Amino acid sequence: MKPLYILKLGGSVVTHKDRAGASVRVALLEKIAHCISEAQIRNDFDLILIHGAGAAGHQLAKQYQLSSGTLGDVQRFQGALLTCAANQRLNNTLFEIFASRGVRIFPVHTASTIIQKNKAIEYCDTNIIKESLRRNCWPILYGEMVFDRELEMSICSGDAIAAFLVGEMGAQKIFFASDIDGIFNKDPHLHKDAKLIEKISLSELLNSADIKMTGSHNVDVTGGLWGKIKSFNLEKESSLQTVEIFNGLQEENYENIFLGKEFAHTSIEIKK
Repeated sequence: MKPLYILKLGGSVVTHKDRAGASVRVALLEKIAHCISEAQIRNDFDLILIHGAGAAGHQLAKQYQLSSGTLGDVQRFQGALLTCAANQRLNNTLFEIFASRGVRIFPVHTASTIIQKNKAIEYCDTNIIKESLRRNCWPILYGEMVFDRELEMSICSGDAIAAFLVGEMGAQKIFFASDIDGIFNKDPHLHKDAKLIEKISLSELLNSADIKMTGSHNVDVTGGLWGKIKSFNLEKESSLQTVEIFNGLQEENYENIFLGKEFAHTSIEIKK
């Protein structure tokens, strides 16, 4: 069997999160599509793609205060619908970019696939994901507003989807494409002497008092880099070997990550 990987493209990779609206990094995404396709030729694998909501989705979620759901608030519900529309437009843009580069890719609309309960995924119909992979297509999901059994609608982040699908689909590796090289001992945006942590176990990471991780430096209602790590209960995921965080703004890193080459990034080992 081919190995199964999950790639989460952060919102800061697919869009300029410091700009208003949806400013999509089209040129970069075209290069990413090419690099991943070339890597698959050299090292055959199955792939589930997930992308963040990016600038427009996060800005709308903040504007309408959607982090606590929409229950009983007409204005918030309307904001949730506008956020859905923005997220789906972004997903369609990525779908068109990858398809135009000859990539077999298939959009799986998050709001039609996932139901949450109090902001946690309760149900996910994985049939279309499995069928897409069976047809040699890469399913692509995304952060989205979804129905919530307690909160009417709530945010389902791309990170939460990635964490859920690791166990459901039996992925061996998950890659987070971020706007920095990985995890540092202190915030690299604020400290020039911050040092990159290249290899660490999950338990060491979660229990270390010396590692400081912050959220995104732009508008991010889902927790940023630290939120990614906390969203996983990885010790129980028997299939998973590593979680790797790398700089997704450099296209050559996609070939590096999929072919297992040595380069500056963080590899988190999941010890069983």
